[in-house]
Amino acid sequence: MNQVLFALNEEYFLNEKGAVAIANSFTLCPQDYQQQVESVFALLAVDAKSILDAISILKEIEQDLSQWYGDRRLVI
Repeated sequence: MNQVLFALNEEYFLNEKGAVAIANSFTLCPQDYQQQVESVFALLAVDAKSILDAISILKEIEQDLSQWYGDRRLVI
């Protein structure tokens, strides 16, 4: 998702460290992006419910991102 945001905002993606915070400041970025990503990592636990909640947040972020790239998704 970070790579998509960097590409959409025509910025170079150098590495993962700090990428979420940088992406959070972009013009094209889902609202509360950094908070959502941090929530995903906080939810990664042993129990299935937490993992399903994390997946749900990731799906929401992906839905938000799709408004900018539309149906140009790579389907494998």
